[in-house]
Amino acid sequence: MLTPKVILLGGMLLFAVLSLVLQENYPLSHYPMYGDPDPVSQYYHLTDGDGKPLPIDQLTGVRAANLGKILRRRMSDHAKALKVDVKKLSQAERDHVARETVQYLRQQARHHQHALPEHVRIMFTTIRFHEGRVLEQPEVLYSE
Repeated sequence: MLTPKVILLGGMLLFAVLSLVLQENYPLSHYPMYGDPDPVSQYYHLTDGDGKPLPIDQLTGVRAANLGKILRRRMSDHAKALKVDVKKLSQAERDHVARETVQYLRQQARHHQHALPEHVRIMFTTIRFHEGRVLEQPEVLYSE
């Protein structure tokens, strides 16, 4: 008679063998996306006026990973409205979109019974691997 442990171990073994045989067929995958990472990574985050990172998720309910998506989408929509390429938006137009995004984050913070500091910055950080070292290059995208 088969015991639950034998059935569980047999199922795990069968799953492992199927994963190796089927390779890149969802949901059985060996995740090659991690085998060749991009040499440069970029992310956005929110800081107070002094540059101290803010826990955006706790304050606004907006996940930190979504800040970049929100900004890119708003920039794209704004560029379409002006009938220009996103890369051709002036600094004033970029600041306008960033200011509206900060206003949105302030509304979300109020909705969650929190408040953002009086002055905030949207930071854009580039991370690259260069000569055996990880280099972070933060830039202020927008500052109040």
